[in-house]
Amino acid sequence: MKKIILGMGVLALAMFTLWWLQDAPLDDAARQWLDTTPSKDKDNPAYAYLLGFGVPDTQSPAQQGRELAQRQKTHPDLTLPNAYSELSSTPLFCQTLDATCLFKQQEKQAESKALVARYHFLIDRYQTFLDFPYFSDNTPPRLNASVPDYSLLIAASRLQSLAWANSDDPGPAMLSEIQRLRHWLAQDHSLISKMVANAILAEKLQLTALLVQKKMMPPPVFSPLTPAEKSFQSPMQKEFTLMAHFFIEEKYREGNEKANWSEELRFKAGLKKHISVNRMLPMYQHYAKLANKPADVIQEDNFHTAPATIGQRIRNPIGNILLETGSPDFKDYLLRLAHLDARIRLMRHLDRSTQSGPVSNNPWTPGKDDTLTRQKKQLCFATAPDSDRYSSCLPLL
Repeated sequence: MKKIILGMGVLALAMFTLWWLQDAPLDDAARQWLDTTPSKDKDNPAYAYLLGFGVPDTQSPAQQGRELAQRQKTHPDLTLPNAYSELSSTPLFCQTLDATCLFKQQEKQAESKALVARYHFLIDRYQTFLDFPYFSDNTPPRLNASVPDYSLLIAASRLQSLAWANSDDPGPAMLSEIQRLRHWLAQDHSLISKMVANAILAEKLQLTALLVQKKMMPPPVFSPLTPAEKSFQSPMQKEFTLMAHFFIEEKYREGNEKANWSEELRFKAGLKKHISVNRMLPMYQHYAKLANKPADVIQEDNFHTAPATIGQRIRNPIGNILLETGSPDFKDYLLRLAHLDARIRLMRHLDRSTQSGPVSNNPWTPGKDDTLTRQKKQLCFATAPDSDRYSSCLPLL
């Protein structure tokens, strides 16, 4: 009898150990999200062009970009060209595009036009990039992968804005630029490229508001952001793929590749790749769905990853720690797009001479009237989660 009990105990211990050391299979939903193959041409020329954007003016960004894109497939950590890194720090560019900035750019008209003339080929490259019908940020899902130099794209956009600020009739061309930027905003972005598109558009709206008040262009009529422009499906899928590869390819072990047998056992026993990937998927799915909700719903959202089950706590303690300490707050990024949408809606109120009277198109108060405020040289909705860093306001002269 004792032998039977002892045998059953040994068998139970063996089965528990096998269960403890064994990983779970990847969920079908996780497998689908890991398929990040772009829906159109995998070698999309817009992404390649962006990789080559910073080559010297005597070279072709398209040709150099194609070569870089091919090389990146086997060597993710490329050295990307940027022959114009000094442009971003020119005093004529402003971090905040307000009335003070515009006046400075126009007062220094000769200096502004000289800078535009010197780097006009970058404006041409920027306009060429906006003309591509399709874009997908094809940065490989690796932590060491080189991201396109979006700072240079922002600098080229600001250079174009500097040209508009000193133009006799900037309206038609600038509105066309905004339309193409909105088309780019709706493409297959990474989180970084989505936020860059958002930031560039926000600056264009600020400049538009100032030029309208200076009577340099008529008030535009913009439609609110579309579901495609708000979409976070592609950014969340690419972020999920990046973090999934972090677990699946054991990047968390960098520096411990030559682990001894006891360290190897701790990794095997304490971190299960697939359990970790399966557990983090709902967070990315949640924010992808949340992006197209009304702004007030996004603002009130308070998502938390479901607590680990008893089995997950036993089998995956290291993975649980990594998930709980390394998960970013994606809500902040969704709010930035909500602020952009609010600025677009606010544009129609620029010509109101006073702040009195209700307005009905505040995205932060759907279905309810709100009022406008005019203070600190800004036009704002009275009800909005504005801060010093992000706001739904437009600059006033």
